[in-house]
Amino acid sequence: MPDLAFKSAPKKRKGVKKRNFVTNFTLFWREMINMRKKPKFFALFCLPICLFCFPGSQARKGSWDERVEGIVQKITPRLVAIRRDLHAHPELSFQEKRTSGIVAAYFQQLGLEVRTGIAGTGVLGILRGEKKGPVLAMRGDMDALPITEQTGLPFSSQEKTVFNGQEVGIMHACGHDIHTTILLGVAHVLSELKSELKGTVLLVAQPAEEYGDGASEMLKAGLFKDLKPEAMFAFHVEDTAKVGIIKYAPEYAAANVDGFDLVIESEGGHGSDPDSCVDPIVVAAQIVTALQVMVSREIDVHDDTVITVGSFHAGTARNIIPEKAELKATVRTYGEQHRLNVKEKIERVIKNVCAAAQASYKLDYFIGTPSLRNDPQLMKRILPTVERILGGRQFVQEDKPSMGGEDFSYFAREIPSVMLWLGVVPESVEKTSVHSPTFIADEKSIPLGVKVMSAIILDY
Repeated sequence: MPDLAFKSAPKKRKGVKKRNFVTNFTLFWREMINMRKKPKFFALFCLPICLFCFPGSQARKGSWDERVEGIVQKITPRLVAIRRDLHAHPELSFQEKRTSGIVAAYFQQLGLEVRTGIAGTGVLGILRGEKKGPVLAMRGDMDALPITEQTGLPFSSQEKTVFNGQEVGIMHACGHDIHTTILLGVAHVLSELKSELKGTVLLVAQPAEEYGDGASEMLKAGLFKDLKPEAMFAFHVEDTAKVGIIKYAPEYAAANVDGFDLVIESEGGHGSDPDSCVDPIVVAAQIVTALQVMVSREIDVHDDTVITVGSFHAGTARNIIPEKAELKATVRTYGEQHRLNVKEKIERVIKNVCAAAQASYKLDYFIGTPSLRNDPQLMKRILPTVERILGGRQFVQEDKPSMGGEDFSYFAREIPSVMLWLGVVPESVEKTSVHSPTFIADEKSIPLGVKVMSAIILDY
């Protein structure tokens, strides 16, 4: 091996100029360039430098992965049993008493500090690592939907409730049983690694995501009053991806969920004498059409906007002009300013169409769940970890933002946050649909989700 870089300093000789730092540095790198022609020597020289400058990050992460894998293999049967129990006994928003009890008991068994009753049924598990580090958080939502299950699974829900005056079943048709189970699994993995865990992890079991208010209510109740995370993470099941695939949107991931109820009023009249009164059906129909024209002609094509009138009710007989027509609509947008712009346009269209027809009306416009925006820098930071755990970049797929709603957005407005979409489609089917009575999720997604989220937190 060339030893020019390591020679002892030559004896001073008269008439010989002493080399300064710049000269020595130049000679050192010239020798390094020569060494590149001898790969073995170059590798032997550079490896210690690399290990010193980059303190074994990949080696450390690899060791984490093996240990996490071992813990996950050990606890998976228990997690699957918990998931099936949660699936068989779903609870609606703000009614998750049994579920929150299971979560709290599991956290307590792990030795976590547990806070219950947050916003009614919310639970916070606090895991304090034995080394200094950041405060991070993970959310799992617990509530189910008023849907009668038709999956035929041996652990399918038999629960029933009365919703909007009708008896209906209750079902985990949006994968929240999977989310909650993964939350418990991550808590278990990290608690076993507590002695080497840097910082504090907040494990948030949230009620009422489907209602759209659970996250907001937990924040109002002081969820992070004494411990505020610097980053927060969550999964949502993805009904278009097989197990082993994770999808993500780099920024906006879910939409603002607003809407309105509109009543067009009339004195009513005979169908043979339409000029004697305002016809609320015609006015309401004009409004439905005018709103779609407004979207296509007044809004920038790059500003995604959806207005869907999902309910239109008027009249009782073919020859009677009714006294009212009722519309109910949902409005989906991204970003706060665009949300307010669209609201103003909708109000203007309704006002002017009614004025042209000399119709009176009552409009109730409501602002709902805000759009979810993933933090771009945080996303870039965690994607290499996700790729490593899944086995390659091909298993991590960028996707378009959804026009669905997600109240994880309340957390994301206060804390840099990321939501990942976890593939759950079983191998035996092409696709499955959330909010459907036949929705099914492959339980192999549970250990995979636990490994990915544990690695994200450990690597942070």
